[in-house]
Formats: sequence, structure tokens, C-alpha cells
Amino acid sequence: MQKKYINLLVMVICSLALASCKKELTFKPSGASSLTIVDGVVGNGFMYTNFNGVNKPKGVSYWFMSVVNYGSSAYFDYYSGQQKLGLFQDFDTTATSKPLYNLTLNLPVNTIHTLFLMGTPQAPDQLFTTDLLPYHPVSDSTMGIRFVNIAQGSDPVSVNLAGQANGSEADGLAYKGITPFKNYSARSAISSYTFEFRDKATGALLGSCVIDGVNNDGSQNSPNLVRNRNFTIAFLGASGGQAPDRGLLISEDQSASY
Repeated sequence: MQKKYINLLVMVICSLALASCKKELTFKPSGASSLTIVDGVVGNGFMYTNFNGVNKPKGVSYWFMSVVNYGSSAYFDYYSGQQKLGLFQDFDTTATSKPLYNLTLNLPVNTIHTLFLMGTPQAPDQLFTTDLLPYHPVSDSTMGIRFVNIAQGSDPVSVNLAGQANGSEADGLAYKGITPFKNYSARSAISSYTFEFRDKATGALLGSCVIDGVNNDGSQNSPNLVRNRNFTIAFLGASGGQAPDRGLLISEDQSASY
């Protein structure tokens, strides 16, 4: 069992998405929806996003399209309705190239969505969610966190806070499983949280995610980027695949950035 998880190289999303987000230079109409794309396709460098579907717009270079790097996310907030989306690998950008993903997404006006890409270029998969973000009154000093398993081929995992029982935060999170948002205190007594992903059956540690700066005072020199906001922590990888051993935390509030 342990040998299997040596080959299951894990990535846990634990830094902010905006650090790698490049928005398209397009006018944002009123009444649009919001879409976050997470690239967890093991073995992929980055994806070009073509919101015209398969066909590249005439006279537009791929170099001017938004990209989503592997192990990161990108945020878009100016599309709605039945929206075509072609996602091309970094080397598939000729006139005859076919996208790795050719999707039509339902994006009703004033809704929030996440598109998780996972698997490998040989066996791509995806998970599309419609998200309802919890509201955090300023007086509460809380933040919301949810967990998602997008490690293709993984056995169910448990999530716990360091020092607490296995499964204290999520128990038996299967592939494509996603938890509701849960509130966590962001008061001055708490400086950081460490979340651990473990194999549910054996308890073996598979990865962890540290969220620090929880009790920053919010001043210019000590900004607080987690209080009263919502985050997703994703478990990425593929059995036998190669994923960098690093982390990235997805912010559901795109006004937050480091």
C-alpha cells in the first residue's frame, strides 16, 4: 500500500490563485458569471483557453489568450449562457490542432462556477461545479474552506488538522468528491492552520497544506488575506504520474492576492 502512494505524487492546493492568473483583455459586460479553471492535468505544462471553442478567432494569436499553468488556476468573470470552451495544451497551437477539452458550459448570469481539470493528457477528466459561497460577517472573523479530491486513481482520503484525529475535517473523500464549505476561526489567537491528507485505510500521510497569516492585523505591512473569505484546497495527482511536490491554495474571493 505504501509503495502505491510513493507513485501517487500528490499536490495540495495551498497558495493564492491570482499569483498565476492572467485575464484576457476583454470588456466585461454586466450580468456575467464567474468561472475559475484549475489545471490539474498531470504531465501538462499549461493550457490555452479558447472561449470560441475549437476554432481560433481569426487574426488572434494564441500568445494573447489566457493560459492556466499546471498546478494553478485562472479566474474569468465575463462570460454567461451556453459558453463554448476549448482548452489546448501548450504545444497544440497550430491551425489544425485539436483541443484536449472541447466543452460547452452552462453559465447562467450572476452565478459562480469552478472547472477542475484532472487526469493525464491520455485520459483527461473534469469536474464542473456551481458554487454557493458562504457569507462571513466582519464581526465573525471567520473563513470558509472546502476540500476536493481530483487525484485520478486515488483511493479515498481523509483530511485532518495536524494533531487531530484522522478524518477530523473530511472522511473518505473519494475521487471527484467535494465537501461543503466549513467555517474556521480567523481570530487573533490563531496564526496558521495545517491540513493533512491521509490514506483513509492506512492512515499514511499523503500531503499537507499550511495556511498562514490567519491572525495578521490587516495593516499595510501585515495584510490579512484569509479573514472573511472562502478557499478551496484540492488534492491533485495521478497514480504513476509525475507532479511537482508543491502547493497552491485557490481563493474564491479574487480580490485577495499576495
